[in-house]
Amino acid sequence: MTDVTAHRRAIAAGLTEGEAALVDTFLVTIAAEIPAYASLDERQLQEVRSIIVWTLHRVLELWAEDGTLTEEDIALFRGVGAVRARDGRPLSAVLRAYRVAAGEFLDQMSDRFRGALAAEDVTSLVRVWFAVLDELSEAIYDGYEVTGRSLGADRESSLRDLLTDLLLGRQSHAGSLAARLRELDAQLPTTFDLVVVGPSRVVDAERAAALVERALEERDDAPTTVASIHTVQDGAGVVLLRSVDTARLAEVVEEHGLHAVRHGRVTARTAPRAYRLAVTALRAAPDLAWSQRGVLDDGDLEVLALVAGHGDADPVRAAEAVLGSLTEDTEALTTLWAVLEADGAAPAAARLHVHPQTVRYRMRRVASLTGRDPRLPWDRYVLQTALLAAPR
Repeated sequence: MTDVTAHRRAIAAGLTEGEAALVDTFLVTIAAEIPAYASLDERQLQEVRSIIVWTLHRVLELWAEDGTLTEEDIALFRGVGAVRARDGRPLSAVLRAYRVAAGEFLDQMSDRFRGALAAEDVTSLVRVWFAVLDELSEAIYDGYEVTGRSLGADRESSLRDLLTDLLLGRQSHAGSLAARLRELDAQLPTTFDLVVVGPSRVVDAERAAALVERALEERDDAPTTVASIHTVQDGAGVVLLRSVDTARLAEVVEEHGLHAVRHGRVTARTAPRAYRLAVTALRAAPDLAWSQRGVLDDGDLEVLALVAGHGDADPVRAAEAVLGSLTEDTEALTTLWAVLEADGAAPAAARLHVHPQTVRYRMRRVASLTGRDPRLPWDRYVLQTALLAAPR
């Protein structure tokens, strides 16, 4: 053993005699500098404490022996990165904690051994810390990223499975759904939109769903809220989205030559019916519907289920989905009936004893309230079917 090694070991021993107090100082400094460490529970604090103790001893050992980190050391720090990825602690905070601890350590060395440390001792110690910080940062980053990607892939796969179970009605119990979401550290929006998109000759169902999700996904300030999920079911792409920009969706499906249907304000309980209606509409809608509406909506879905005699058909829901608040506008509703029966604004005006311009004005109100133009064949058909289905 050289005199330098013996000298440095003595200093290291003197520093670690008050190890508990020293580690407490590190913890206080880290918590003050990094908010993510200020809210750790007792178990997490003990884990951080253990890592600090190990790192402190290892750095002092390397300094005394003029050594370098081994493969075992690097593997340990990769493991630290993997654990931090699993518990969700930000990588930037983890890496900064080591830098803060290094600064505090050097301050402590300076305060306690100012007269005992030669210039070359200080230089060597700083060099060791820099080397250790460099290697441990890379190892932690590697472990964090690899584990993060794996967890992300597993979580995405699990969320897809959850969506499939929602669509098929296999996740109907609120308690079991809540437990499953807790396991995934996720929560569904109170209501969401379902988009079902059919493949084309050049775009398969998986890619079609991914295109729609990528174009419409909205980020949430709450990281656990599921903003979007997509899967493939029954040969069609299915996308759950917190909300859908219908105009943007229409642009996407037109650009790629796709057909898509959207059911809005879906809940976990109503998802199976919404999905069945959407699939039925995707397969049963005539060319006339696709040529006049870029994306079929709730009203189209309800009417198509009604006329197809689908098991989920509901006349009252069809009327509500298509007519909405129009049912509260008696004047516009009566005029719509007249226009459909008389097949035009002028004959309807004569029947109602009003000016044709009055009828046209009221039809603009109909279009504003329903989003449908009675002059277009498909919209006229949907409106007429909904009127016939409405309770008297």
